[in-house]
Amino acid sequence: MVVPLSRLLSLFLCVASLCAGPETSLKLVWSDEFNDKELDKKKWNIGNANGVRIVDGQLSLEITPGSKPMFWRGSNVSTKGKYSSKYGFIEASILFVQTGGHGCGFSIGNEDRRNPSAGMGFSNGGGTVVTLSLWIVNEERGRTLEPKENPIPRDDTYSKKFHKFGFQWSPSDYKWYVDGRLAYTLRTPTVPATPKPMYIALSHDRLPEAGLLKSFKDPKMGPEPMRVDWVKVYQ
Repeated sequence: MVVPLSRLLSLFLCVASLCAGPETSLKLVWSDEFNDKELDKKKWNIGNANGVRIVDGQLSLEITPGSKPMFWRGSNVSTKGKYSSKYGFIEASILFVQTGGHGCGFSIGNEDRRNPSAGMGFSNGGGTVVTLSLWIVNEERGRTLEPKENPIPRDDTYSKKFHKFGFQWSPSDYKWYVDGRLAYTLRTPTVPATPKPMYIALSHDRLPEAGLLKSFKDPKMGPEPMRVDWVKVYQ
């Protein structure tokens, strides 16, 4: 098969510019592969330092014991005030959790939640289900928009192997991707676009009182951690 010269040139330019993204050639502008011994505090803010670790080249977000028996503390990191991106494609490779009763999240959002602002999210409450959401602030009140049916297919490997989750937004739409495939789109002007940059957040939420101790692999240690292999931003 003869490949057209224009196609070869396009492929060359793509490699040369570190192109990526689900639909167009985009350039890598920011990333963290978590290869250092500790989380880079120049890039990330840390919530509950005892629950945030780097393990085997991956970010580990853990649930840790609280001040009383049966109470637990979540953990989170964000780039708020340190890095944000205006439009583009943001993707992370994540291993979610199997145990129910607590939740994991990957999201982006405007630091200023005043009109017009928005945020996009993925969440997992354990097991086979990952859901998405969009919150917007238009005029005076905010609201959360979710599809009537979850567009992300059930998969029993969300807690067994890493999957890629991505957000892409522009003046004309918001898009969610799973493993490079488009999962859902919300278009403007039905949903107003935000021109403001968005920061990145990753979280492993604490359990309610008592939790699901019987489901933990080790009740003294709490549930398994949420793992993140890398986060990348393309424009």
